Amino acid sequence: MAFDDFQAKQRLNKQKAIVREYFTKHNGQALCLSDDPTFATLLRTIIKDLAISQAGLLTVIPDASKALKIINESFAEDKKPAIFIERVLPTIGDTSFLIRQFKDTFPELRIIVMTTTADKDRIMLLHESGADNFVLKPISANDLTEKMGASLGQPSIIRQLLDKARTFIVKNVGGEALKITQKVLEIKPDSAAGYVVLGDALRISGDLEKAKLAYERACKYSGDYLEPLQRLVDLAKEAGQKETQLEYLKRLDAISPLNAQRKVEIGELHIALGNTEAATQLFDTAVSRAFKDAMAQVAAMTEKIAISLQDSDPVQAEKYLRQCLELKGKDLSIDDLSTFNQLGISLRKQGRWQDAIVEYKNALKIAPRAEGLFYNIGMAYAEGKDYESAIQNMQKALAINADLPKGSAILAYNMGMVFSLGYTRDKAIQCLETCLEIDPNYEPAQKALIRLKESDKNPG
Repeated sequence: MAFDDFQAKQRLNKQKAIVREYFTKHNGQALCLSDDPTFATLLRTIIKDLAISQAGLLTVIPDASKALKIINESFAEDKKPAIFIERVLPTIGDTSFLIRQFKDTFPELRIIVMTTTADKDRIMLLHESGADNFVLKPISANDLTEKMGASLGQPSIIRQLLDKARTFIVKNVGGEALKITQKVLEIKPDSAAGYVVLGDALRISGDLEKAKLAYERACKYSGDYLEPLQRLVDLAKEAGQKETQLEYLKRLDAISPLNAQRKVEIGELHIALGNTEAATQLFDTAVSRAFKDAMAQVAAMTEKIAISLQDSDPVQAEKYLRQCLELKGKDLSIDDLSTFNQLGISLRKQGRWQDAIVEYKNALKIAPRAEGLFYNIGMAYAEGKDYESAIQNMQKALAINADLPKGSAILAYNMGMVFSLGYTRDKAIQCLETCLEIDPNYEPAQKALIRLKESDKNPG
């Protein structure tokens, strides 16, 4: 086990070095488009812990409408930005379209999407939109550092060669691109990306049949790689081969089924081929998907309104949050846990801690292993002075995610205070010590830790 810990530490140190180099040697800049202050604080902490003291390394973008301008300014100042963006934002809902806009405008921009669900279909849609990597929240500082290292490192030699080949393709110099890609495929014969670039080089050279073979080879080496399939769709479309085009589009749809626009495209091909019934089913599915996305956007706006009322008028906040859940109807998912959490906070602010627990337990039906819900249930029971139930739920949260206290100083402090209310003082001390590791100046934790240690010394 000690050797496993050593390897994990070595791996983390390597990722830390990559992140530090990104900021200090390659003029990197982190942008954060999020309504989650905890995540922004975590990013700041990582940058600070890596002894990166320059100003302006992290810019939190308060509004999606300002994002393109800030990204453009970053590139204009010769920086190499990477943007962390929520999968869902209160003002615009799902951010897939925005991610596509970012990638189309700034191909070199690294995009890391923050999500609360590991749903494969949703991840594939985001990947198709242009996301480079994903962060599953909640996440610890060490795990986020490793994700950053994987996303921000300098490209491999093979990637650099392929990027160079792509520049020749843009300039319509197929011969030079072919030489480079052939060299790449000698080094790495199973490179799916290499075969895509080879196909592009052959395509501009006019050898469409060999280009098709190259794209098919790319599909073979990476079953869920969307780019070669899209190239094959384009080739079939240019050749007027509707049935072949339809076949490739179906393969794309099987890998990434949440793309409503592609379903419309498939439906249009069915119409052209005389398959009206199949087309109608696809159009209905596309409309249903678009309607769900629209409702999700309305619900996101409703939740934002509720959050703005949370402190001043928790009763009105509760009303809007319930509206938000009603809009989702039967489409509630793990992505809606934040809404249940906010509803619970509104109810607790009204002194209705029992009602808050009811809502948290409703959310557990959607996500039975969501440690944050057990944490909130524990906090609600503590407010109701049912300390035994509070501790039981905190223990459940900790059993699901032992690193939960590392998420933030206040979270660790709250868990420590709940554990201090029963025969779990060892856990209380651990949580308070974690709080002070995150924020050594957190005075309430300092005082609580002293009290606990003194009471252990003097139990009478």
